[in-house]
Amino acid sequence: MKRFLLLAVTATAISVGTNAQSMKMVVDARGNVEGRYVSTNNDTYTVMVQDTGTVPKRGHKVVTFSAAKGQGVIFRDQSRKGNINVRRSASVKAAIVAKIADTTAMGYVPECYPCLGKTSNGWYKIRIDGKVGYVRGDLVEWDGMCTF
Repeated sequence: MKRFLLLAVTATAISVGTNAQSMKMVVDARGNVEGRYVSTNNDTYTVMVQDTGTVPKRGHKVVTFSAAKGQGVIFRDQSRKGNINVRRSASVKAAIVAKIADTTAMGYVPECYPCLGKTSNGWYKIRIDGKVGYVRGDLVEWDGMCTF
């Protein structure tokens, strides 16, 4: 089921959709992401998913996720039109292994793909349809979690 992203975020806490390459996330003891870190309270953390909420400090911690460490997700930049090629290596000359479809005209929100790292020349390594490939960084956005 597709969900729409609604962010009402304090600018100092997190930056989403602004070419962020790292952000603080709240995770549980098993490493499951609870949400984007917003603030610390007496016994809870305030987190942002699609709305703000709180999770207890006990059993949770704040971790900085980064694209370079292969954490988070990527999704297509919605201002881009057409399919986005995913390539075997970080080069426009490399073979195409998959495509990220342009479904915006059909009213769908973008799909999220696991980020497996970011190269020094600006390409993201991702997993898509069981394959690993690379996508140009100027065609996609990175986030600590998928909220679509």
